[in-house]
Amino acid sequence: MFRLVLQTLAQRTSGFVGAFVALFGASVLITAFGIILQSGIGDGVPVQRYADAAVVVGGEKSFSVREGDSTRTTSLDDAVGVSADLVAKAARAGGAAGAVGVLRFPAEVVDGDGRLVRGADDHRSVGVNWASAALGPFDREGRAPERAGEVALEKSVAERAGVGPGDTVRIASTRPAGDYRVVGVVAYTGGGGALRTPPVFFAEGDARALYGRGDRVSAIGVLAAEGTDAERLADRVGDALDGARVELYTSDGRSSVENPDVASARGSLKELAGSLGGTVVLITMMVVGSTLALNIHQRRRELALLRAMGATPKQIHKMIAGEALVIALIASVLGCVPGVLAAGVMRGALSVIGVLPEDFSFSYGPLPMIAAVFTGVVAAQAAAFAVARRVVAIRPVEALSESHTEEPRLGRVRVFVGVLLLVLGLAASLLPLFFGSVFAAAGAGSGGLIMVIAILVLAPPVVGRMTRVLARPFQRRFGNLGYLAVANTRADSRRLAAGIGPLVLAIGFASVQLFIPTTTSRAAEQQAAQGVVADYTLIGAAGGLPVDVPEHVRDLPGVAAAAGTVRVDLFASRKLLDSPEVFDYQAQGLSPGGLDQVVDLDVQRGDLGALSPGTVALSTGAASTLGADLGDPVRLHLPDGATVTPKVVAVYARGLGFGDVTLPHETVLRHSSRHMYDSVLVRLAEGADRDEVAGALASLDERYPGTEVLDEGGLSSAQRRTAVAGLVGSALPLVLVFGYIAVAVANTLVMTTLARGREFAMLRLVGATRKQVMRMMRTETGMLVLIAVVVGTLVPLLPLTTVSFGLTESPVPYIPPFMYLGIVAATSALAAGAVLVPTKLALRSRPVEVIGLRE
Repeated sequence: MFRLVLQTLAQRTSGFVGAFVALFGASVLITAFGIILQSGIGDGVPVQRYADAAVVVGGEKSFSVREGDSTRTTSLDDAVGVSADLVAKAARAGGAAGAVGVLRFPAEVVDGDGRLVRGADDHRSVGVNWASAALGPFDREGRAPERAGEVALEKSVAERAGVGPGDTVRIASTRPAGDYRVVGVVAYTGGGGALRTPPVFFAEGDARALYGRGDRVSAIGVLAAEGTDAERLADRVGDALDGARVELYTSDGRSSVENPDVASARGSLKELAGSLGGTVVLITMMVVGSTLALNIHQRRRELALLRAMGATPKQIHKMIAGEALVIALIASVLGCVPGVLAAGVMRGALSVIGVLPEDFSFSYGPLPMIAAVFTGVVAAQAAAFAVARRVVAIRPVEALSESHTEEPRLGRVRVFVGVLLLVLGLAASLLPLFFGSVFAAAGAGSGGLIMVIAILVLAPPVVGRMTRVLARPFQRRFGNLGYLAVANTRADSRRLAAGIGPLVLAIGFASVQLFIPTTTSRAAEQQAAQGVVADYTLIGAAGGLPVDVPEHVRDLPGVAAAAGTVRVDLFASRKLLDSPEVFDYQAQGLSPGGLDQVVDLDVQRGDLGALSPGTVALSTGAASTLGADLGDPVRLHLPDGATVTPKVVAVYARGLGFGDVTLPHETVLRHSSRHMYDSVLVRLAEGADRDEVAGALASLDERYPGTEVLDEGGLSSAQRRTAVAGLVGSALPLVLVFGYIAVAVANTLVMTTLARGREFAMLRLVGATRKQVMRMMRTETGMLVLIAVVVGTLVPLLPLTTVSFGLTESPVPYIPPFMYLGIVAATSALAAGAVLVPTKLALRSRPVEVIGLRE
């Protein structure tokens, strides 16, 4: 049997090219996304400042919620600290030569022109305590900072600032900028290139004051005694810290604690791979399945003859499975290499838009490639089993007669599956009309994709009905050629459906994946613009604005109110069906100071002025999702993993523009890695001179270097830039998926067109010219594209409408016209090229030669 398989593949190479291309593309796609996922689990950058620490102790990077017998564990992305009391315990672990508590906070040198000075490769500096210098390979010139007002600078920062030991520098940090005396310069002597975070070393007292948390440290570095293995030391440190909410890192894992931005990037990669991974596998299996089915459909006469000659169903199954196995193995293995290249291109693109640090390295282990080959083989075998099952279900004599004609109806199982998927998709798409929660929006998006898949399953009858609708208009417009094109599509609806299916998938998938984010982003932008009632917005370049800025601004003449805002990501949880469900939200912390004068969150119930420690305000969507109302406690999991149950004091409508959870600023700052405000909103007093106040605010740059004054649209403009970056970051990985779908579209259409060589020859032998055949094919292509565009647009329109209504109370989603037209134009051009170019090539052959060729 295997010899027959190889002979079939060798003699019908052209017939298997389509399946090979589909499996090759699937391997590229799955390898690339596997590398993205693996890189999110890996380290990303080498360890530098903690290179001499054998073990680094960081805060626990996850939290668990338990309800009954069910437990849900969720990862945290914030750089949470650990209790300062653990430093002494870690130092007493067996094999430890000492332990150092690291204090990390924003700190940048200011030059004589008021500009912030960066280190080598334009890296921003970070403030740390001098004791942490023991954890890295540093050479020192001068002495260590021992008294208040003394610092030691990293060499590249000192050189760019033009200072050395004995000079005075101005440093912007978590407090108003102050002057410090440089007593030393340190040079990094380790590997990994220039320091990612060149340190500004402070004396212990100054570092503790600027860090702002007396009971915590950012991390603990444990030094190993001579001859002590790092892994063994980690076990002993773990025993010494038994019961503490910490995680231990050795080897390359230490960079996760040293570089919080890398930890955040890894979280983004995992979220990206997780959100699209299942969809990618589903699309690849659909494409591979439809391509193999089309290949078998084109060989139906050959298979029917084998059945008539006595081939058993088992033998047919083995032959088709063997063909699929050989093609899948070859195509999947070959697709791994370009998959690696595609992942590298994606890494560069994500770095350009700011999702990944420029020096973040992807992990190129063998697991993604193994997964790609395995998925390709499984998809091919599943498709082979399905098509072989249909082939052997027909009696041999019936198979011979059916091979010349199109089967009039779909199988009952296929119809049942298609209708079931369509009903499920419709039900999911309607959820936002009845529930104002995150479940509803997510369910509607999934419903749109399910309906697209349902249309693929039911494509032949859908295409048949659409063809009947278009028959008369096309016949009137194109005359005899239109009549012939309609007759062709009616006679071979499966062939036409095989070409339209991938086109519908391309347009529908793109619409769901792109237009739900654009609708959400547009609504957030509008809410932010409507909700900011402040006259000015202050933002800071030195890691934010110190927490005393609002108080200082309120003392300026002409200022009526000023409030600081800080944004973080957190989680909320509730019990559903006896199990815990966890939801991630963006939250804002607000400082007191006339909140109603600077922001209008469109409060529906309660009073935002009642916001104080132990309370929370929720958006209407979050309140619905969490089942909470005024006076109810909600369970929140803060960025450091702490669980709190504040009471709801207000419910507001503008959650998209300002975050779904609003907390007092003390709570956010105490339970996150944030030390400073993201922005400060300023409202003028009645009758105040606007220019005079603007000048006073601009003068804050002397006290708080890097401060920028924006007008009332400043916050929404900043959010717009962030939203655009987020949208581009989400859309970039879709390029790989769209590329694969485009390949599938071209692949399927080329296969169906090339299989019509005898049909074209017959038309020419009965008198049709090449031009007439080409005009007929252009007419068919126009019908094909029109059906695909209409169906591909209408199917996702329902979930887009309901999601828009659920999020914005408007049934009109935001669909950027040029983006939609670009999708349609690209898909149409691809379809036209994939049909007309092979047709033109096929017409070059002499009809009498082609008519005698076997199928």
